[in-house]
Amino acid sequence: MHPTMTHLLLVGIASVVAWVGCSRGLPPEEAGKIQVAEVRVAQLEKAIQDHKGKVILIDCWATWCVPCVKKFPKLVERHQKYAAQGLVCMSVSMDKLGAAEQYSKEKILKFLQEKRATFPNFILIQPDKEEEALVKLIGDCFLIPHLALFDRQGRRIWTSADGPELTDEQLDKKIEQLLAEKP
Repeated sequence: MHPTMTHLLLVGIASVVAWVGCSRGLPPEEAGKIQVAEVRVAQLEKAIQDHKGKVILIDCWATWCVPCVKKFPKLVERHQKYAAQGLVCMSVSMDKLGAAEQYSKEKILKFLQEKRATFPNFILIQPDKEEEALVKLIGDCFLIPHLALFDRQGRRIWTSADGPELTDEQLDKKIEQLLAEKP
């Protein structure tokens, strides 16, 4: 094949791949609004405190955790359904618990953009070194996926590790009950 034809073919393929990628995720101007911050436990605690008066649902997950990736869209759905009523969803990536050479902030950000995670997103940078403070804050989140639910006063009232195990419908009902309470 002539070099010019090869170049045109490659440009065409790249354009299709880019278009397909954008059609699955957010448009580029909206995808840029989704951010992820690398934080320590103290910064995560401050983020929770900053949302006092709201109900908070935290999802601890990792890109290498198949059940986490499968369940993540439910967090996005809850955000879309309840944000106007006072629910703040937060995602906390535990990717740093995996192999160090596989960690990629860009991979996490791309995942969040594809899933339309337009809520606060964090990456714990030293979860293993801050285990005690982390467990005190959001429960035993080292078995992921892990959910933690906080009431409007900022008190942790339930985690998926502490139980009882809740179905999606039961968790939604619990969220709705907390949202119905006055701040």
